[in-house]
Amino acid sequence: MRKITTFLATCFLTITMANAQRTMSINNGSFENWTATPGYSISIFQVFDDYITPTGWHTMSWSIDTTFTIFSQQIPIQTDIPLQKMYKDSTTAPVGNTAAVLETFQIGDIIVNSTVRSKLGDNDTVVMPTILSIGKFNTEPVMELLAMLPRLMSDPSALTMLDTLDFNNYSTGGMDLNGFNVVKLTGKYKYEPAEHSADMGGVLLIGTVNDPSTGKRKIIGGGFNTSLSHTHTYTDFEVGYISFANDPSIVPDKLEILVLSSGGGTVTKGSQLCIDGLELSDGSESIATASSEPNFSIYPNPSKGNVYLDVNGNESVNVRIFNQLGQTVAQRSNCTGKVVFNLPTAGLYVMEVSNSNFRSVKQVVVTK
Repeated sequence: MRKITTFLATCFLTITMANAQRTMSINNGSFENWTATPGYSISIFQVFDDYITPTGWHTMSWSIDTTFTIFSQQIPIQTDIPLQKMYKDSTTAPVGNTAAVLETFQIGDIIVNSTVRSKLGDNDTVVMPTILSIGKFNTEPVMELLAMLPRLMSDPSALTMLDTLDFNNYSTGGMDLNGFNVVKLTGKYKYEPAEHSADMGGVLLIGTVNDPSTGKRKIIGGGFNTSLSHTHTYTDFEVGYISFANDPSIVPDKLEILVLSSGGGTVTKGSQLCIDGLELSDGSESIATASSEPNFSIYPNPSKGNVYLDVNGNESVNVRIFNQLGQTVAQRSNCTGKVVFNLPTAGLYVMEVSNSNFRSVKQVVVTK
């Protein structure tokens, strides 16, 4: 539990992709169905109250198996404390009848009995985002994973760490893609940060594939958006999926989706993320045919700072380059021939090359 106190809110990339022609529904992606779970009591003491979760989705939990001394009696406690604060939005939901409301909370708020709460020590004051996920995550390991992810985006050499990870140690379940070539997740949100807070909500995608040679489930891609900022009305958002694999033919067979009530650099009690209408898009039908696709190359990759885009033929393209925070660091229009981009800071970048009927996204690594 102590590791939760060192939880690091992560900064993630958000890349806009081509308009998709095919979509894939997410089970209960509009949060119409909810499951009620009973609270927990010991003797005459209520530990935590009943709570609700969208059916088919999961939240974090904290396992307790101990004995407390209360009024000179030894009282055993053996339960999973839900690390969540969730509600239904039944009045302004933009899709269907209900949307999900995730609130950032203080752990002591979950424990309704003051005697039990006093036994938590420093953990009583820990502030946690509500984290909603398709798969069921192991709380301690996933906190370590979330703390690691910023390194993957800022230090390209850290991508080698993915080869040593087995995602089975972090999560069970997830969404079966069944050959669906996911390009982006779309949905609607509104966000109410706590008073005097610059908090923002976040959505995270993790693509994995089973490695039959090792039996491990490897992370091979993902997408991140922690810029769901303050808005009183439901607003469209999207998260682009970026492959980490060198071989573009390697696609995920499972996708994990995490929604965080706080994920944009601060974690403030009382911040609320409302989310609804989640859907996946497949870009396979929106990619132009080979005859209309510009012929271009990007080199060197990795680079020491200067990256060249060489566009062959008469086609022109528009170029945007994003850094690991999702910020546009370079942008040019109607590029033809050879164009040089200077990227002075080491890290992992994403170059988006497009014209009116074509869009391609490539990773660029800069080392120093």
